[in-house]
Formats: sequence, structure tokens, C-alpha cells
Amino acid sequence: MLNSKFIYVILFCLSLGSLLGYSQKPNVIIVMADDMGYGDLGAHGNPLIKTPNLDNLSKESVSFDNFYVSPVCAPTRASLLTGRYNIRTGVFDTYSGGAIMATEEETIAEIFKDHGYATGIFGKWHLGDSYPSRPQDQGFEESVWHLSGGIGQVGDVFNYYKGNTSYFDPVLFRNGEVFESSGYCSDVYTDELISFVENNDDKQFLAYLSFNAPHTPLQVPEVYYEQYKSLEFDSDYFEKNGQYVHEMNEKNKEDARKVYAMVSNIDDNVGRLISSLKKKNIYDNTIIIFMTDNGPQQYRYVGGYRGLKGQVREGGIHVPFYLKNVKNQKNTNAIEAPAAHIDVLPTLAELCGIELSEQLNLDGISFAKSLSENKQLKERPLFFEWQRSYPEKYRNMAVLDNGYKLIGNTKSHNESNQFELYNLNIDPFESNDISEENSEIVQKLQSKLDDWYDDIMSSEHIKKPPRTIIGSPNETHTILNRNDARGMQLIWADEQMYVRWDLNIIKKGNYKIICHFRKPIPDPGELIIRLGTQNFSKKITANNIESATYENVLLNEGEVALEGWYYSGWGQKHYTPFYIELIQL
Repeated sequence: MLNSKFIYVILFCLSLGSLLGYSQKPNVIIVMADDMGYGDLGAHGNPLIKTPNLDNLSKESVSFDNFYVSPVCAPTRASLLTGRYNIRTGVFDTYSGGAIMATEEETIAEIFKDHGYATGIFGKWHLGDSYPSRPQDQGFEESVWHLSGGIGQVGDVFNYYKGNTSYFDPVLFRNGEVFESSGYCSDVYTDELISFVENNDDKQFLAYLSFNAPHTPLQVPEVYYEQYKSLEFDSDYFEKNGQYVHEMNEKNKEDARKVYAMVSNIDDNVGRLISSLKKKNIYDNTIIIFMTDNGPQQYRYVGGYRGLKGQVREGGIHVPFYLKNVKNQKNTNAIEAPAAHIDVLPTLAELCGIELSEQLNLDGISFAKSLSENKQLKERPLFFEWQRSYPEKYRNMAVLDNGYKLIGNTKSHNESNQFELYNLNIDPFESNDISEENSEIVQKLQSKLDDWYDDIMSSEHIKKPPRTIIGSPNETHTILNRNDARGMQLIWADEQMYVRWDLNIIKKGNYKIICHFRKPIPDPGELIIRLGTQNFSKKITANNIESATYENVLLNEGEVALEGWYYSGWGQKHYTPFYIELIQL
């Protein structure tokens, strides 16, 4: 039987929690679409696409007229989750080992989990496929996700061979366990998120709904494609409204029909999600963010902006961003000051009453007071870059400061530095390069690019890139795929390209190693695996082998590069593994 003193303590704690507003802390849902551009919404002036749910969400939200992300997906996701420029996290590309985020980075999921939130991710991760860089290693208690940067890409070894059906019934991971889902990928993720919400009646949650659509391959249920298959494109409509329009060939038009169909499916799923929140009577206490990770990959309407995914022009980095706040925050005025992916973490933390440690060394700032008090967002420089390797100073690099945007366009080491300068306040579509008549502004912004470049390139995680850990009880069966492999810039599926995986073996012991090849190898030969100073060779006498297994190999502790190759004789064609399994025995 409880004594009166103990009962008093319980009642006091409950009362204190109520006074501090613990029971009223908002839920958070971040919805991100993949390769969906600024112009892929009815709310942004596109009369061809049907997005009623997102259009309505934009009316209930604070919309950011000038919101920016990185030119490609993995860097954007690293910055979103950490509040830091992606280079600091070890992420510099989308594959070739450049999309592995250091486990030492503290993510929004880890921070919110430490403050009592349930955390979940549903969809695309793209920040490392093996321990310790998986979503469950980075703070997500519930995770349903696919390998690599996209379902069916070379790193997604479970769906790669499904070809043009990979988006349907995809093989996914649930909390580290492989399972075959049922349905179209975007529908599956939304179903999983709705279930997650329903299973968290007793605590606040932070959820990340990360669609891999409308990224290629452009696969979509027929019922959605039917809505657009006869769609015609009238560029005159946009030209009459003074907007820049990309030239579209027939392939571009067909791609746009499929993209619009995929976006309409996303719109329906956002509608389903909102309906479920209202049914549970938690919609008014849920912050919802909708955004995309970069501009479109294909030519189509982009709201007048020039450029595509991968470019630091506005079309590549200027994206939709809506934030629907909780019920007592009624300000829905559009915010014109530039904001970026690095600002999301500090903003959500402030909105949810979470104090952040200065040791996080965030690059982003909170715009929470711009939402609640209509305060002007602080102006500061924002920086953007991307190429298929570590950053080369000025190459596809930009800085935005006080309305001026400097773009570095050095194409190679042999060319002199070339810059373009735009005043986005009067020229948002980057149509008039004013660099020649504004040399002082160019020099000032170039100096800021220099300082930023030197700063990020001195970051520990780019000087010493993250490694996959082997021998941990957290992952006894590791899949080393092409997405996380390092080597040449364009590894992808090439069978003759040199590849390696950077490992940290923390437990000396016996392992099974299975090497898989993309296609059957026709001739007998020899397979060699090298881990640092350890070499393991295996004679192959059969024809048309698809894999080869080392049953019991003693591996030593240490940081090593795993390399492998198969050859049928000196001077003959050689083959590198498509992916490798390492299994603790």
C-alpha cells in the first residue's frame, strides 16, 4: 500500500510537469520529397499538377519564399538532421563512399529522443547503410528504410534486380531486420508512419517521412499515371507570365507526366496522414514541415528558376518549405528572408522547448521567433557546393549574402576562376550577370567563400572519413554495397572499376566472407580479397559463378581497406565484387 508521502511526491511531479507544459509539447513530422522541384506544386503557380492537400497545407503554414538546400540529396539530409553543413559530417556526395555520416554527429533524432520523444524514420535514409551510420544508430527508435540513395539503385542489393518494378513491394529494413513490404513504396512509408503515430498515444513523437519519389526510376501506380498520360505542355503560359522556361523534348514531357503522377501520389499520402492526425485529435498540436531535398533532375516547370538538381543555381537549391505550427501559433505570413536546411534543427528544438548545447557547433540558426512573433530573420551568408568528389574551391560553389549571390563556375583545374554575380532581390531568376560592374562585391563574396571553404575542409570528419565498423554486436551481418564503396568517382555498377570499403575491425575473430558479382563470371579463375596486410585467395574452377564464399577467415583488429578482385589469368579481364557480406561466426 502506498504511503501518503509517496502519493504526495507523485502528485507534485505530475503538477510540475503540467506547469512546465510537458503534456503540451508539440509532435513533429518532417515530410521530405526526393527530387521534387519548386515548380512541382499547384501552390507555386503550376496549373498542370494536382496537389490539393499540399496546396491546402501551404495555406495553413508559414511558407518560406526563399528556402535553400544542397544541390543533391545526401548532403541535404545530413544538414537537415544535424544543423551543420554536410562536409562537417563526412558527407560530400551521394555515393562513392561520400554519403556516410559520421556516427559522432548528434542528430535531431538523438536530441529529441533524449528529451522524451519517440522517434521514427520511414523511407529514404541515404547516410550510410552499415553500422554505425544506420538510422537506428543515429537516434531513430523505429526505422523502416531502404538501402542506398534510391530503391533499386546499385547499392540496394535487395531490389536492384527487380528493374522497373522495384518501387512495388520493395524489400526494406525494419529496425535492422529485412522484410518484404506490400504495396507502392510511398504508400508503404505513409502506412508505417500512421501506425507509428497510433502506437505512441502516451508520448510526443518526432517522425521523418522521407519519400524516395519522385526520384528516378519514374515508377508509379497506373491509376496515378492515368491522370497525366494525355497531358500537353504549353510553355506559352509561363512565358506570358515572364518566367524562365526550360526547353522540353518529348522525353522531358513524358518524364514530367510520370513525375506529376508520383507527386500526386505523395499529395494523397500527405492527405491521409493529416486525416489520421485529425482523427486522433492531435493535428493542432503537431508541427508539420513539408520540403524537398533539391531541385528537379529533369527539365520541366521550375517556378521560373534556372538550373536543375546538382547545380547551385536557384533551380537546383531553391525549394518549397512549409511549416504548419501548433494551434496557438497563428502567424502564416510568408517569410522572405533566406533560410536553409541547417536551420531546421535549431528551429524545431526552440519550438519544442529543447535547449541545445553550444558544443553541437551548429551552422544553422533558429527562425522560431519569426514564426511566433513575426520577427525579422537574421541575415547571414549561406553557402552551397557539390561535385562528384571533395569540394574544389569555387567549382559549382555559391554564396548568398544580403541579396547578392556569387556563383563559382570553374570547370577544371586548368581554367581561371570564373564568377557570376546576381542581385536576387531584383533578379530572382538569375538572368542578368552583374559581376563585371561590381568587382568589389565579387571580391567581398569570394573572400567569404575562401574563409568558409578553409573552415569546412578543416573539419575532423572530412579529414578522417567515417568507417564501417566490423565486429560489433550491433551488426553481426554487414552488407558492403557499392553506394558506400570508395574509389573512383564513378564506381556505380562498373565491374572493372577499382573499389574498396574502409573498415574498422574492432573484434579479432572468425568471419564468413561472401563476394557477389553483378553478372555471372564466365571463366574459371582466382578471387583475391585483401584486408590491409591480410590476403586471402581462392581458386574458382566453375564457370558462370555469381558469388564465392570464404567460409572461415580469421580477421585481425584494425583500420583497413577491404579490396577484392577476380581474374581468369594475367592480362585477362578482371571483375570487382558488386557487394560483399561479412558475417561474424
